[in-house]
Amino acid sequence: MTEPASPPPRRRSPAAVARPALLLTLAAGVACSVVAAFTGGSAGLWSAVGATALVIAFFATGALPVLLDRFLPPTGMAAAGALIVTYSLRIGLVLIGLGVLTSVDGVHERALGLSLMACALVYTLTYAVTMFRENSRGVSTPARSSGPE
Repeated sequence: MTEPASPPPRRRSPAAVARPALLLTLAAGVACSVVAAFTGGSAGLWSAVGATALVIAFFATGALPVLLDRFLPPTGMAAAGALIVTYSLRIGLVLIGLGVLTSVDGVHERALGLSLMACALVYTLTYAVTMFRENSRGVSTPARSSGPE
């Protein structure tokens, strides 16, 4: 008299899981841009827009190792190598982007830095909450018994 167990819920794609975090990061970037425009003028506005673009580009390419994993051999070392290479490349590109942005005359460095930190924090927290909800969906904890085992 047991009921057949329902299949576990399907996991969403990495892009679908990251979508709420990217949208909230974009909203935080718009808010930072508005505040930076009032406090730093046009230089603050464009600095905040540049910081938002860097953060979104960095985190949006975070699914690249997952997508590359489909084409790699099933050994763990190939996936680890792809992860290390793509992450190093992404960090290098962000550092180059920051170097270019800070070398341009008229960039409001405080607006750039604060917007970069705010957007990264919003993305990280939103993604963590989304992944927590995604992983806890459909998982039930066993009932505790009150008697000795």
